[in-house]
Amino acid sequence: MMTTSEKNQISVMIVNDSSYMISLLSDLLSSERHVKIIETARDGLEALRKLRHVSPDVILLDMEMPNMDGLSFIENINLWPEKNPRIIVVSNYNPSNAKLILDSLELGAVDFISIPHDESNVVEKLKGALLSKIEVASSSNRDILIPKAISKIRPSKNTNTVTEGMASTVVVIGASTGAPRIISSILKDIPGDIRAGFLIVQHMNKEFVSTFAQRLGTISKLQVREAVEGDKIMEGTVLLAPGDIHMMVSPSRQITLDRGPKRFGVRPAVNVTMVSASEVFGASTVGVLLSGMGQDGAFGMKMIKKRCGFTLAQNESSSVVFGMAKAANDLHAVDKMVDADDLAHEIIKVVRQNV
Repeated sequence: MMTTSEKNQISVMIVNDSSYMISLLSDLLSSERHVKIIETARDGLEALRKLRHVSPDVILLDMEMPNMDGLSFIENINLWPEKNPRIIVVSNYNPSNAKLILDSLELGAVDFISIPHDESNVVEKLKGALLSKIEVASSSNRDILIPKAISKIRPSKNTNTVTEGMASTVVVIGASTGAPRIISSILKDIPGDIRAGFLIVQHMNKEFVSTFAQRLGTISKLQVREAVEGDKIMEGTVLLAPGDIHMMVSPSRQITLDRGPKRFGVRPAVNVTMVSASEVFGASTVGVLLSGMGQDGAFGMKMIKKRCGFTLAQNESSSVVFGMAKAANDLHAVDKMVDADDLAHEIIKVVRQNV
């Protein structure tokens, strides 16, 4: 039977890919009678599996993890109504991940703790912050946070002023293993006068991106090139994310290249491009996820849908690896699953309906 003191304990789960951080956080909290570590996990996917069997009051969550990152984990929790943990992001704070942390708070995380570095009394400062924020979070009403987060990411039809020639609709294609052939097939069938700009994030060695872009340019009626800083997103133009650099869309509909941390263990990450594109283009964003292993792109597709855009994904029967598209479909982030041979037609149809 559970004692009175145990009933009053705040149960905590730690989700962090660093064994050092799991050990440090556990040690800092182990001496506190009113706090109990009930579970740990090394990434978001493992945490979701373990949450089937435990219901922590508070989760201490890292942002950058393999398999499933912190943002995607929060998104999954928001879709799991019977689970209602309060999430505190515990991560390094620097300019490159500041937006990531703000996004997590917008999506429903209760608070954020910055891991102090190169300061005196680091352990004491971290412990103090942990205890105070865990106590506040455990009594907070997270149900209030989630609707606010969702409402904030549902902008209406994009109304930004568009300079002549610049795209008012963007198609973001995410791809990995087995997808280069499909990308070639899609671009071969897209007409040169299509009223949209295209952004492609293909996971491949950086040495091959330029060559891949050149090859696509020889078979496509569109202008195809590797993206550079400041590129404008123009109608009839395809920009490929450079190797080992995240490709983002700025409010001025230009490309920003970012060497920030890997997402889902990859850089460039499909999620980064899709989320930033949907923030700027809103309902005029079309997301397309092709063959590839892993989870990258699932969260980005979900954000496109929540901003009233449209999403397509390659179906299992035509995929070399049914991983990324499956992850998006499992998140209910796909409007239509499509055979590889029909993707170009579907993209054209969606763009024409949009403009």
